[in-house]
Amino acid sequence: MKKKSFLSGIGAKLALAAVALTTVVFTSCEKEEFNVEPIEQAPASATIFATVYDQTTGENLGTATTTIAAGENGAIAKQKVTVTCPFSSAEYLPVASIDVEVPEVAKGQMILIPVTFYAQKIASAAQNVSTSKDEDSIEQVKSESNKTSKEYTGTGKPQEVEYDALVGTKILNKTELYSYIETLVNSRAMSNDNVIAVLKALVDTYDNMATKTIKTEITMTEGVTFVFKPVTPMTEYVMSISATVDNVIYTIPNVKVKEAGTTDAGLEVLSHGHGHGDNGNAGGGAAGK
Repeated sequence: MKKKSFLSGIGAKLALAAVALTTVVFTSCEKEEFNVEPIEQAPASATIFATVYDQTTGENLGTATTTIAAGENGAIAKQKVTVTCPFSSAEYLPVASIDVEVPEVAKGQMILIPVTFYAQKIASAAQNVSTSKDEDSIEQVKSESNKTSKEYTGTGKPQEVEYDALVGTKILNKTELYSYIETLVNSRAMSNDNVIAVLKALVDTYDNMATKTIKTEITMTEGVTFVFKPVTPMTEYVMSISATVDNVIYTIPNVKVKEAGTTDAGLEVLSHGHGHGDNGNAGGGAAGK
C-alpha cells in the first residue's frame, strides 16, 4: 500500500506552522521536542472464499471461507494452502481438494482469493444410457397382492376412494451385477472407485419398485360396505444396460428385472346394506407402469 506523506499539501503547511509556533513559544527550552505518533498498521489479511456448484445444473451447493493468519511481523508469507471442498453428499461423487497459491501479503494489506469447486451427481455422470430387452426372456409370473384398503360405505353418489398399487421395476440380481461392475472398470480420468459408483448408481435407477396410493372416484349403492384388494400382475425379463462414463462405453449384461403391470383394483363388497339401486363401479385398474 502506498503511504501518503504527512508533510504534503495542506497538511504540510499546517505542520510547518505548528513547528514555527513551537519554536517561538519554547525558545527558552534547550531540549524541547514535538513528537507525532506513527499510525499502527493492521496485520495482513488473506481470505480464501470457496464456492461449490453442481456441475450439471449450476446450482450453488454451498460456500465456505478460510482465513490465513499473519505472522509475528504482521505479514503473510508466500505459501501453498490445500482447500477442501465444503460440500459432500451421498448423491454426489467425491470432490478433490484444490491447492491454492497464496502470495506474500504485506502488513496493512488484505486480499480475497476465490476458489470454485464443481460437484457431479453420481447418476448424472452416466451418459447416453440405453437398455436392450431380451424378448425371449419375457415371462409372466405370479401377481402380487397389495394391502387391503380401508373399509368404505357407499353413499349412492360419486365418492373418492383409494388403494395401493405396485409400480416400477425391481432388479433381482443386484449383488451379482455389483460384483461384475467391480471387474469392468477401465477409467481414463476419473478414479476407478468413482466409475464403479456411477455404474452401480445406474443399476439402482432400475431398482425402483414402490407402492403408490391410487385415488379414484366411484359410485356405490348407499349403505353398501366394500374394500379394495388390489393385485398387481408381474413380468420378469433379462436386459442389458449400456452407458458412457468418462468417455468409456460400458455394457452391463444379464440384468434380471421384475416389472409391475397395471394393478387391478379388486373391489370386494362386504355387505349390501339397505339402500336403493344397485350401481357399483370400481373404476377399473387405475395404476399404470
